[in-house]
Amino acid sequence: MENENRVILRTYKSVWKIPRKIYSIDSIKLFVPVDVDQAMYFVASLCITYLLLKILPFLSYLPFVFKYAAIPYGLMKFFTKQKLDGKLPHKFFLDYMAFLMSPGKLVRFKAVDGYKIKNVCFSTPIIFRDLLIVNKTEAALNHKTKKQKGKKGGRRIV
Repeated sequence: MENENRVILRTYKSVWKIPRKIYSIDSIKLFVPVDVDQAMYFVASLCITYLLLKILPFLSYLPFVFKYAAIPYGLMKFFTKQKLDGKLPHKFFLDYMAFLMSPGKLVRFKAVDGYKIKNVCFSTPIIFRDLLIVNKTEAALNHKTKKQKGKKGGRRIV
């Protein structure tokens, strides 16, 4: 028998997590396979970098390699590897923007303009729990035991 390279699957969860990779573009073979997500983040960050260079003139003094390779690559690595609050950064920033745009106070998931505390009057007396600290060792030593017959003939300590 030949030694076959087999992967033992303990669960079916890993079956659906097939890594999507790009191995070549047309007939040009890439040196390293690239994830589809990384390629999309790189293209998106390249577009954002290009727009920022058009809007902000002082960034035009940066070298070409830094503008169009280093910054998009760094953004791509940040967005694919880093997790903020347990989420991917783009989802975290979307949720954070939704939080900033939401009204300050919500009651039953509806916005409240003026939140005022009204005077509250109870119609019945209010009873609070009372805390009593008991030392069980002293209580057991000071407590007298009584022997009583139960239904099954056992002893009860009262």
